[in-house]
Amino acid sequence: MCLKKDDCERGEKMNIDKFCNIYNIGNVLSITKITGGLMHKMFKVETTKGIYCIKILNPEVMARNDAYNNFIISESISNLAKDNKIPVSSALSINDNYITKLDDSYYMVYDYVDGKTLNDDEINIEHCKCIGNVLARIHMLDYTKLELEPSIEEYKSLYDWESYITHNNFNNMEYKELYLNNYKKYNSILKRVNEHFNESNIEQTLCHRDMDPKNVMWNNDKPIIIDWECANVSNPYRELLEDALCWSGFLSNNFNEDKFIAVFKEYSKYRSINNIDWYSVICGNLVGRFEWLKYNLERSLGIISNDREEIKLASNEVYKTINEINRYLLLVGTMYNLIESLFNKNNSDEYIKLIVNNSNILDSNYKLINSGFTNTIYSFNKYIVRICTDYNNESNFKNEIEFYKNNNDNKYIPKLYYYDLSKKIVPYYYEVIEKIEGKTLYEVWYLLSDNERLEIIKKIIEVLKTFHSIKVTEYDFNKYIQDEIKDILIGSDLDIESFNKLFDMCNIFFKENKFGIIHNDIHFDNFIYNNGDIKLIDFEHVMNGSIDYDFKRLSMYKEMPWLWASIDTDILTVESDYENLINMFLDNYKELNSIPYIKERLEVYSIIEYLYQYKNTKKIDRLNVVKEKIRKLGDKYDR
Repeated sequence: MCLKKDDCERGEKMNIDKFCNIYNIGNVLSITKITGGLMHKMFKVETTKGIYCIKILNPEVMARNDAYNNFIISESISNLAKDNKIPVSSALSINDNYITKLDDSYYMVYDYVDGKTLNDDEINIEHCKCIGNVLARIHMLDYTKLELEPSIEEYKSLYDWESYITHNNFNNMEYKELYLNNYKKYNSILKRVNEHFNESNIEQTLCHRDMDPKNVMWNNDKPIIIDWECANVSNPYRELLEDALCWSGFLSNNFNEDKFIAVFKEYSKYRSINNIDWYSVICGNLVGRFEWLKYNLERSLGIISNDREEIKLASNEVYKTINEINRYLLLVGTMYNLIESLFNKNNSDEYIKLIVNNSNILDSNYKLINSGFTNTIYSFNKYIVRICTDYNNESNFKNEIEFYKNNNDNKYIPKLYYYDLSKKIVPYYYEVIEKIEGKTLYEVWYLLSDNERLEIIKKIIEVLKTFHSIKVTEYDFNKYIQDEIKDILIGSDLDIESFNKLFDMCNIFFKENKFGIIHNDIHFDNFIYNNGDIKLIDFEHVMNGSIDYDFKRLSMYKEMPWLWASIDTDILTVESDYENLINMFLDNYKELNSIPYIKERLEVYSIIEYLYQYKNTKKIDRLNVVKEKIRKLGDKYDR
């Protein structure tokens, strides 16, 4: 049976009084509970000897095998920081211990810090700079004398998120509807953020690991870092990212880009942030939020605690964390671009200025929207300028221009206004095309109903038919497919002979073909959606081929739809939103569905895409998928 809140607090204050008397902290004059602290309970205690903060540690946490030792380590770190002139509040030693057990409770005592924590609207750029400075100094501490070993964690865990729905207390939770609307996508996202976490978890330094605004006291604009219980050796870049988020207002849905980047800028004055895979750091950082969500689900449902106050706190944390995860997913691309802007100096600005000066239609109001890949792209009010800054891509770039010239009356694609292949104005090919307003399909698909998705599929088919129906010169498409597979195998050092069964099946599946012009790079990042209308962009890889070959990437969407998403939509994209995609195309595109062995052909295309994935990543799971797909096709073929 749970005690009432007032009874619990009264008992805690009596225990603190007893603790202070036994350990000679002084006769208690007043005890005030301090708000904050999601795990432990904090009290301001004034005695005849001074003013202290006394922390009563969470019994569930202290029941863990490594909890006591972790607190000792964290306080050793805070004292190392203090010795290196970093402003900290460390636990006081009582009988040579930072943690003292009395009866069934554990206590830690601190000198009371005369200062205040800041709300979002009180935090300014200078505060953020201070945090960047302190954080860099913590990360540069030499921890060899503490005899701590770097621990490279590896995350692989997925969770049974559905099991919480069946718990007896679930229907009473305020977060019920919010959880039901979100939980199905969690393992798809978690699987990928686990991979990013593992890929980025290389460098280790000392970290505070919880330096958000509630754990920094300010006195005359000078910070004092408190609450070091999580401190240990960890990844510094993940902590930098998380602290920049916390101090820029993200936690309360008031994200400020200037505050975010201020933390990074100040930090980078002391420690380099260059040559870091920031996309993996950003995605990997989500692991902690999923762990926190799982922990609080179990707290709130009474699985690991029956304390009424704990349950209420945990219930609020579930609600808050689900919303944080959703906001974080939408912010991934913004964070990445802000960080990259610090050290990615683009040298194409001089070229776009030359192009503008030699144009009759372009003005000086433009924005760089893509740089560092095959093309550098600038957005104007009505136009897009694409500069082919990769010489290896020139053939594809010319291919797109030729397609636009021959199809400039097609209402479903951008209009070509100007191009220059002479390299007289700038040393690159470039083109000026129509700016298509709207969002990519990746950005809207997860928000749409099944009926809305079906209407979009019908419009995509309408778009594709405009060039799929164009008569073209036919060729041995079966040979083309088999040659593509062989080229991948040779480049992947795989044995071609072991794929003979697949080649035999191709001889059956690709006897009959329906030729037309195909886009050859169909994915949802190349479809622009605007108020129900659909347009298609990026024709660099356009070719003559069998029309079903245009669906080679879409054939993988039920398994890995995020592979062609941008950084803005990658982690937002989950396979459950695309499980019926190919069937919707087959049901509504008669000419596509009439191709013999269409489903088998699409499976061969997905095998090709998985082989490309294996070639580029060397991830053995990609190759295992290929082998399993070939086995299943072979079983059907043998019958």
